Amino acid sequence: MRMIMAGCALLATLGACSDSFEEPLLIDGPKQLGFEADLGACRALAEGHTDKTLKSKAIQGAVIGGIIGAVDSEDGDRGDDALVGAVLGGGVGALEGQNERDKERRTILIRCMQGRGHRVLA
Repeated sequence: MRMIMAGCALLATLGACSDSFEEPLLIDGPKQLGFEADLGACRALAEGHTDKTLKSKAIQGAVIGGIIGAVDSEDGDRGDDALVGAVLGGGVGALEGQNERDKERRTILIRCMQGRGHRVLA
């Protein structure tokens, strides 16, 4: 039970900390001609960037959570505790992977816009 409460608190905290890919860009000066069209093209390019970060982080979290759940079992039902740990660990890992993926996509978006001549700072 103690692990479930800690896992839920951690999931809520990580979910609130996500660096959003959707946040508006910070630009230096007025928007140049073609900014919106370039933004759409660069956003599509960045969204198309897929990597295995999300999946691998979820798997890592599930494995680690399952091990901790089994080791931390107080009532002797290691199988159920390992399953709960795996589910919570997988959720935490997926949120961490999503956060990393969003940061990578944001970096691609900014560099794409800068490459097209826009004065994007962040």
